[in-house]
Amino acid sequence: MKLPGYVSKGMKLLEENGYECYVVGGAVRSFLLHLPVHDYDLTTDARPEEMQEVFRDYKTIETGLKHGTLTVLIDNQPLEITTFRRDSVYPDHRHPETVTFSRAVEEDCARRDFTVNALCYNPAEGILDFFGGTKDLKKKILRCIGDADTRFNEDALRILRALRFAARLNFTIEENTRKALLNNISLLRFVSMERIREELNGFFCAPVCAVCMKAYRTVFNAALPEGKNITDEEWEHTLQVIDNTDRPLLRMALLLACCPSLDSEKTLNELKYSNHEKKQILNLLQYRQADVSTHTAIRKLLRFLQVPFEDYVRFRKALDPQLNDAGMLAEYQEVIRRHECWQLKDMDISGSDIAALGYQGKEIAEVLEYLLDLVMEDQIGNRRQLLLEAAAAYPKKRS
Repeated sequence: MKLPGYVSKGMKLLEENGYECYVVGGAVRSFLLHLPVHDYDLTTDARPEEMQEVFRDYKTIETGLKHGTLTVLIDNQPLEITTFRRDSVYPDHRHPETVTFSRAVEEDCARRDFTVNALCYNPAEGILDFFGGTKDLKKKILRCIGDADTRFNEDALRILRALRFAARLNFTIEENTRKALLNNISLLRFVSMERIREELNGFFCAPVCAVCMKAYRTVFNAALPEGKNITDEEWEHTLQVIDNTDRPLLRMALLLACCPSLDSEKTLNELKYSNHEKKQILNLLQYRQADVSTHTAIRKLLRFLQVPFEDYVRFRKALDPQLNDAGMLAEYQEVIRRHECWQLKDMDISGSDIAALGYQGKEIAEVLEYLLDLVMEDQIGNRRQLLLEAAAAYPKKRS
């Protein structure tokens, strides 16, 4: 496993000071699966104060020092390092009541969720595998470490993590793990909506979602706000279209489009989507059946879209595979190529020009919208003199 320079440097510093250090978790899993590695997490027997001493000449961020985590900036790259630890009971089904630091890497691995996430590596020892994670990787199996019921009872978020890993890695959830997962669905009420949204977005990044959603429908019903209201017909519709795109935001929009029993705005609010994301998803839903049959219709639609046109086309194509998406994109490119007018800023007239004709306040905006409609309908050209004449003759102009 070839490590980036900043990771090797951090490990070497700890080892030169007499401490053990390993790359742990997702980086090792991805390496063994021949997938890209984006993040490296280290685990060490050095206590937090000992890590601070080792990295005294580096900028550090006390990410979660009481839980043993320190982030070190090495060569301008953040490197998260956590002390080996044992967790106590999880009274809220999410977080351990206390954390005890350990000197044994196996104890640290034993507290983790799945065997494939408990693999460790350092250049001198190679891969350390205490729980059969490499075997499960080869068999494409997701299995809890130890007793599965205990693992999910400790941290209910692991229920959604299991589905995310299964979908993204195309793994089968091992039978005892699957039973325990389903037995503990009620614990999802202890998971914050922000974390549910993050796991859903991660799940929606998987190339194929429908198979996993079908097998674990009850989990999604419990995780989604008012998910219990989704009908069989709505669920089947969702499964038919969800794999027609691979973009998380579009997949959430598809889910809401297929499930009218869910209040779209309320669902997005409860899941704590950002205002920008909410605006985009609701905009897709609002114009999901807009006329796209002509050049003029597409130009008029552009006026109201708050998402990139390409994403809108993907969304419509996912809902209707028979849609002429190539034709839509060609018409859009023609609008752009010819610099056609489809928004107020494209017009050859301004608000000050309208004000100079005697209009005031809201009237100015009304007249500009009226003129834009005329241009969009090809009733007049987008030329200043023509626009001024049309504005002067505006039907609602004051006497």
